[in-house]
This record gives sequence, C-alpha cells and structure tokens, in this order.
Amino acid sequence: MNCPAPQKIASGKGLVRYMIHMDNPEKFQYSKSEIIGHNGADVESYFELTATNKLIIMKDIIRYIYENEVDNYSDFLMHCIEYDDDWFDIAINSNTLAINKMIDAVWQKKRNMSETNFNKHA
Repeated sequence: MNCPAPQKIASGKGLVRYMIHMDNPEKFQYSKSEIIGHNGADVESYFELTATNKLIIMKDIIRYIYENEVDNYSDFLMHCIEYDDDWFDIAINSNTLAINKMIDAVWQKKRNMSETNFNKHA
C-alpha cells in the first residue's frame, strides 16, 4: 500500500487540537462541536484552560473592563457570551469576586468623577 504507516499518538489532547486545526490559524478552523467522542471520551476535557491561560484571560478581562469603563456585571456577562466562551467560563466559574470588584471600582470612579464635575459647575 502506498500510504503512511499508522502511528500511536503521543497525546490525546494534541490529537484533538490537531483535528480542528486549533494551533494553525492559517488552516480551516473546524468547530469543537463537530468532534464526536466515542467509548465515553470527554472531548471538552481536552479544551480545559490551564492555570497560565486562565491568568492571561483574567488580565485581558480586567484590562477590557478598565479600558471600556464597564460598570455593570450583567452588561459584562452579555459581552462575554457574545465575545468568547473562555471569558464567559472565567466570569461565571472563577474569579467572579475579582471581576465584580473591578466593575464596582470602575462604577465608583465614574460616580466620583461625575460628582466632582457637578460640584465644579454648581
């Protein structure tokens, strides 16, 4: 037969990522939902965020909240739903307190600035 010999895979996670071209943005991107696990394979477990990835995403979230002056948690969650599943996962499953504190701080800052501007013009 004129074909490559089958080889044992070194990493199930690497194989799943390879199948959808996750690490090759120049190739066609298949959807994770198109992968069908057999014999009880939990495909989603191959896409769980690492601690490093969670930290990077959390920094991106905090930066986004600050730069866009997000002052409402529900608006932020709707943005996460529309923007990125990983952001939504982080927002509802971990670091909720830190995110809420950041949003509250932005709200307080905006309130204090509007009170200062009002008092200057009064």
